[in-house]
Amino acid sequence: MELLATIVILSIVLPVIYGVFNSGLSLYNKIQIEGQLRDDADYAAAMILNSFNSIPFDNVQTCGENCIQLNNVTHTDLEKVETDNSSFYSIEKNQKNTAEDTSHHKIELVDNTLNKEKIKSVAVDGNIIDGIGNFAGSTFSLSCTQISDTNANLCEHGFIDIHFTIDQSRLKKPLALESQFGF
Repeated sequence: MELLATIVILSIVLPVIYGVFNSGLSLYNKIQIEGQLRDDADYAAAMILNSFNSIPFDNVQTCGENCIQLNNVTHTDLEKVETDNSSFYSIEKNQKNTAEDTSHHKIELVDNTLNKEKIKSVAVDGNIIDGIGNFAGSTFSLSCTQISDTNANLCEHGFIDIHFTIDQSRLKKPLALESQFGF
């Protein structure tokens, strides 16, 4: 009788314990993956922002779907001017002479292969930013507030909107993150 009562009690308690353990383990995995994907998105956004802050550029333009290009078409000349009693420096901003002198830096979504799986990744100047997430469904957009005087396709001041939709095979639904910054 005691053995039968023990078996009945265990048959009630063990599935409850197993369910709690199993749901806790899946919640832990979900939080771990989402944390890694948020880190990937933060790193990608930081690299994009770093491009705008560390690369000299005069204007920005779109270069296709989910592609933004920073253009540096001017250079600064520094000339020392000396007079009888003093000297000073003259600073002049000039257009670069040839198309080879101008520099272009691209920020785009590119095809990539990760663990034999085709995914979309963020690339800055052709360098793919490492991560475990698939950025398919993500978008970059340019909102211009001041258009260049020389070309209507070039933007001198504006906003970059970043909409990341990051997926991973261990998630049930993709993670969506948004960011915006001005230049």
